[in-house]
This record gives sequence, C-alpha cells and structure tokens, in this order.
Amino acid sequence: MDYQTVIKRIEAYMSKFEGDYPDWYFGITKDLDERLFESHKVDEDGTWIAFGADTEEVAKKIEKYFLDKKTDGSPIELEEGARIVYAYKKNSKTTP
Repeated sequence: MDYQTVIKRIEAYMSKFEGDYPDWYFGITKDLDERLFESHKVDEDGTWIAFGADTEEVAKKIEKYFLDKKTDGSPIELEEGARIVYAYKKNSKTTP
C-alpha cells in the first residue's frame, strides 16, 4: 500500500479512540504476529491496526511520519522484508 493511503487509514483509525499520538506505539516488522502479539503483548482483539507498505523504503517513511508526530516507538534499520507497519494503543498490558 502506498505512503499516503497508509497514513490516512492509520490516522482515521486512531481518531476513533481517545488520546493523542504519544498514547500509541508505531513500528515496522516482517512478522506481525511475533512482534505485535508476542513482543508487545497486544491483545488480538485490542486496539491495533497494520498494513503492508509497498516497499521497505515506504515503510521507513511512514515510520518517520508517525515518530515525528511523537508516537512511541524505536526506529529500526532498513531490513529486507520488513514492510508491515503497525500501530497500537498502549495500555497497562502492552510492552511498552
């Protein structure tokens, strides 16, 4: 999915819930289940969203956009195959 479409869809989703950008975590992965549900402890029925970006480079641009908006998250090095972008609303059970 292209840069603008992903950003619009994630922001539309985030706007449905109370809170600001810092209440959300944003990341990139090539294994969504492992990263989101195992590493971050997000409930599968929780408040999260994910999309496949067109390329790894597009995923990095989307990551920069959301981190610049002050979502939580740590920029990763460009990694082959890591083009799934995700965001989740942090809560007492998620890590972080």
